[in-house]
Amino acid sequence: MGGHTLAEASAALESLDAEVLVSHYAGSFRFQDAAAAKTITTRDDLLAYFRSLFALPDVGFTITAIFEDAEFGAIEWTWSGTSRAYNRPYSIMGASIFQLGEQGIERETIYYDPRPALS
Repeated sequence: MGGHTLAEASAALESLDAEVLVSHYAGSFRFQDAAAAKTITTRDDLLAYFRSLFALPDVGFTITAIFEDAEFGAIEWTWSGTSRAYNRPYSIMGASIFQLGEQGIERETIYYDPRPALS
């Protein structure tokens, strides 16, 4: 995958480094947040998405599993933080499914249930 690996992208996610994380995406990509019904196709918009996410109270990500081959990959993760609305901690398990190319991540779709962060 042209020097970019999901392990490196995962490390950037865990360290909340939006710039490094976005650097692992190909020049042309499609990022889909299935729960939020959001699709992103530009680096600027993806950087804004991650910066906003990483600014949430007490936010953190822990990678629990990674699978990667030449064309596809998956990461299982736990997203945790404190709900702004109710000031309660939450923990959400989720998964990201990837299509990989020579220049990096070409497609990612994330799946999770956002309700614990909203209540």
